[in-house]
Amino acid sequence: QTKGETVLRSFSIALFCLIGAAAQPASAQASRNTVMISAQVGAKSYESAGQGSCRHTPTAAIYGVPAALWMIGLTGSEDAAVKNMNLTLWKPKNGGPQQFSLSLSTGSSSHRIDVGGRGEQVGSGRASVVAAGKGGRIEVSGKDDSGKTIELVVQCPAFAGVEAEGG
Repeated sequence: QTKGETVLRSFSIALFCLIGAAAQPASAQASRNTVMISAQVGAKSYESAGQGSCRHTPTAAIYGVPAALWMIGLTGSEDAAVKNMNLTLWKPKNGGPQQFSLSLSTGSSSHRIDVGGRGEQVGSGRASVVAAGKGGRIEVSGKDDSGKTIELVVQCPAFAGVEAEGG
């Protein structure tokens, strides 16, 4: 194999990788960043940081009601304290009650809170948002589906936009 063939092969591989990365929507690429989680579940504390998705739009709607929307997701590594976390928060602009859904899995347990929506209420709680530059912090305080107390703080360095879904 000559130097020219090696350089051409390396260039081809690099170009293929760039095309693959560019094929993802820009919003999907922009939403990936390091998400930091601090959670207290009952008497146990969990700290995790990893690649996740942080999205926000001030102009969404839920059940026809204009609302701000935040969506955060994290899938931790095999040895991470937090294995999986998904949080969706809706804050209606008409001052109506917030709606949020939290799913949190650690190495030994899973926890869920769903409040404020039209479906079955699971657990209880409140969520708040503290903006910081292009990102921010979302804090959740509540009780999960089994009555365990959950205090969760999620840090996102930046929020990407949200693409419209549904009709």
